[in-house]
Amino acid sequence: MSSEQKIDHELLHKWFGKINARNGIGEELYLAISQLTPSICVELIIKSPDHNSTLLTWRADKYYGPGWHVPGGVLRFKEKRLDRVSKVALSELKTPAITVKGPIGNHEIFNKERNIRGHFISFIYAVELEQRPPSLLRAGNKPRNGEWKWFKTAPKNLIPNQTYIKTYI
Repeated sequence: MSSEQKIDHELLHKWFGKINARNGIGEELYLAISQLTPSICVELIIKSPDHNSTLLTWRADKYYGPGWHVPGGVLRFKEKRLDRVSKVALSELKTPAITVKGPIGNHEIFNKERNIRGHFISFIYAVELEQRPPSLLRAGNKPRNGEWKWFKTAPKNLIPNQTYIKTYI
């Protein structure tokens, strides 16, 4: 590293010290940090009452594109994994989790084509919801971001970085 590229670590520590990371760090800072360290996340496996189907939600973002995925989220600083599981159930599915088992698995995910949001360590939990997610969010033939649907097998348009999830469906 040349002298022009030296990082002022003291200034970085001072700047980071002003951030209350427990409240989240904002998307821009998270994306920058995601180039330096893996993101730790939780993913929810939610089975239908007859245990024959798995609930997936549609996600369309610029990092992983449109496709079906398992509901999940990245942990915040000093946040317990089970707290993040509960927050994901409420934020993505609008209903509380009543039973959480696990982790029932863990996976390390790499996106070989990019560094931003390119490395995840994922803890998988079996979750039972208090009630079905709102029918207003049930996906039709052309799913929209945040909608859900039951699947007996993994759909063809599963987000590619979540293909490991097929064993849970």
